[in-house]
Amino acid sequence: MSWRARLGALLLALSPCASLQAASPPADDGFSRADRAEIARAVRDVCRRDVVVLGDDANHGAAASTRVRAAIVRRLVERCGFRAVLFESQVYDVLDYARAAAEGRANVGQLADAVGPLWARMPGSRALLDWVHGEVVAGRLQVGGIDPQVGGRTGRYAQQRLGAALASVLAPPQRAACTAEFDRHDRWAYDDETQPFDDAARARLRACADAVRAAVAAQGLDPRSDLAGMAAAYGRYLEMALDGDGDRRDLGMAELVQWHRARWPRGTRTVVLCATVHAARRTHGIAPAMVPMGAHLAAALGDRYAVIGFTAAGGTFGDLSGAVHALKPAGDAALETVALAGAKGDLRYLDRRWLRRHGVIPARPINGRIVHAAAWAEVLDGLMVLREERAPGR
Repeated sequence: MSWRARLGALLLALSPCASLQAASPPADDGFSRADRAEIARAVRDVCRRDVVVLGDDANHGAAASTRVRAAIVRRLVERCGFRAVLFESQVYDVLDYARAAAEGRANVGQLADAVGPLWARMPGSRALLDWVHGEVVAGRLQVGGIDPQVGGRTGRYAQQRLGAALASVLAPPQRAACTAEFDRHDRWAYDDETQPFDDAARARLRACADAVRAAVAAQGLDPRSDLAGMAAAYGRYLEMALDGDGDRRDLGMAELVQWHRARWPRGTRTVVLCATVHAARRTHGIAPAMVPMGAHLAAALGDRYAVIGFTAAGGTFGDLSGAVHALKPAGDAALETVALAGAKGDLRYLDRRWLRRHGVIPARPINGRIVHAAAWAEVLDGLMVLREERAPGR
């Protein structure tokens, strides 16, 4: 064997993706051999990226896709060396969970509450959260949230302690006044008679958030600290909530991805779970006018960023209310039908080359209710097609 061949063999052996073909799948993962092969193709496709987002339907009610996403997450961690998982969940509560885990007092229930019921209610997510919790407690995995919003039903840290944490940088009596303002908002303790959410309440809330950010800067707090990150995120949330600017949420999500990465050891590669409408490289023509999180991250990271979407030819999906809806059968010219023609199993992974080759084609990876004709290679780096989606509990 020539020295070039020996060097090539050595580099292949050392590659984090080299073991993908040889590594045996989990014995109880429930996927057929053909479907495991499609999952492996998806993992190989993004194995060397720094940030990989696995998208979700905008209705957050796709249990079959969630099971596939969970399998991809585990393989990215175990076979490609990814060391962080981020959820489209309130940053504040997941930070509180991470602190508790570092101190040895966290449990998987706290992680499920922090991640929120939209994710935790899925059977595939519950198994994933059990695994993530074990990896975090063992010190092998970082975890975080990327949503600057507050108001989650199980976001107990945001409801009970976030206000005091934010206001802790203020001097009394402003500290007490702003704690009360934050708590009232985060618990939504307004009423029309004595505490209306009117222009005066909005002005007080904005003034408190501005004062906190000014104090963080004046005191020279490390931008990577929990408090500095929460203050910046809360400011972005209020820009969205008080000004009605939805783009500020996606900007805040992108900033939080980068903020987490700056805190963690250099080179920590990250997998993100969030709605595809946020993860997309662009959404022009397929979503309300917006600059998605993915556009910001793609601009910052270039080819180190990748997003995989999910879609299905048929089946059912749930919505935020818990109602179950049937997916309309994909038409003969739809991407889902074309992709699954001749497929050996129930999954088919489409890389960007396939998407480019097929150009503008109707599909529904953004929202199961809506079919869009788009050049999907400009939106996604890859797309996993399921033969049948399944709503939670079905």
